[in-house]
Amino acid sequence: MISHKHKCIFIHIPKCAGTSIEKALGHFDGHEGRGGQDHRSVRMIEQPFPQFACLRSFENIKDVLRRIKYARRNDRNPNNVITASYQQYIDYFKFTVVRDPWDRAYSWYKNATRDELHRKHLGISEDIEFEEFLKRFIGSGFLRPQLYWLKNFKGQIDMNYIARFENLEEDYNRIIDQLGVDFVKLPHELNSGEVNYRSRFNKVTKEIIDRFYQEEIQFLNYKY
Repeated sequence: MISHKHKCIFIHIPKCAGTSIEKALGHFDGHEGRGGQDHRSVRMIEQPFPQFACLRSFENIKDVLRRIKYARRNDRNPNNVITASYQQYIDYFKFTVVRDPWDRAYSWYKNATRDELHRKHLGISEDIEFEEFLKRFIGSGFLRPQLYWLKNFKGQIDMNYIARFENLEEDYNRIIDQLGVDFVKLPHELNSGEVNYRSRFNKVTKEIIDRFYQEEIQFLNYKY
């Protein structure tokens, strides 16, 4: 999400309370209906466009193609196609919210299985087991690693503030203080309602998350 009003760039990692943040900062103003979230990665909005650095990895190249395709789309929420100039990208406050990777994966599983449109898009039934769901979708779509959204074309994480889902209220207050925004109560949107996700994991599903999200677990210092 790019907000020229608040002079900020918010990287909305799926299932990390980003919908609540976007709603509080007015991202859905003028938009009605389903969806409307802005899930662009840093590489989708980074300025200036680094012509040589973008060739450093296959993931970089894929995001270049996504960026070109995205620029041509007609989004239902016009705020999703707002761009930033080089100076704005440098000057704006860049922040994100991260989440315990085991919790985030289970939250997406619950969301996907209870929502008919998600089930249709993913080609799954509402009773698919969590283990099968992970084996099919880990690393793709909303289950990409969180660092995928945060790394720029040079592989660096250039955030002014990384908030945590587990400490959301306090971190949100710090963010709006930094932005100079009048206090707006943070709405709780799309909450899966799961309290103790650990009871939903077995040895196999835990190890899938351990292995695939090893980099973010270490970088963000999460523990099961």
